[in-house]
Amino acid sequence: MSHSEHAYVLPPVVQPDHVLGFLEVINNLTGTVDPMYLGDILGEKIDLLPHVIDVASHLGLIEVLENGNVRLTQLGKEIVDGDVQRVKERMRKIIDKIEPFRTIIKVLRRKKRIIVEEFMEIAERFYPYNTTEAVKTILEWGAFAELFRMSPDDEYVFIT
Repeated sequence: MSHSEHAYVLPPVVQPDHVLGFLEVINNLTGTVDPMYLGDILGEKIDLLPHVIDVASHLGLIEVLENGNVRLTQLGKEIVDGDVQRVKERMRKIIDKIEPFRTIIKVLRRKKRIIVEEFMEIAERFYPYNTTEAVKTILEWGAFAELFRMSPDDEYVFIT
């Protein structure tokens, strides 16, 4: 089976601010950190940490070293050091490495807009048990990266 058949799926609880905040913390701590130390900093959000590490790694923003420490990649440093528009541009270029964005972007590039029911069907394929929470997260990532958005009447999802 090809790599694309086993694409990484975004955990439904990881939002853009989680990943960006994680990168900021690593950067502020010299760029290489033991995740156990991050647990102390994150406090009650410790349960998110493994998911945030996975997302950041799959997006190429960090690398997990043999000793378990995490280190910012060059792309991760560019994200941390970039202004908001530059960060959004970078995220647009890398987000289709993970699902369901790969599928949504492919459909939207072809159709330009889809009805919300079709968007929900795509989400349900990847998140059969957490669909509502996942849809919120997917829309937040799409809006953050300026890839797609919901219409004001909540009937369509448009490519931006």
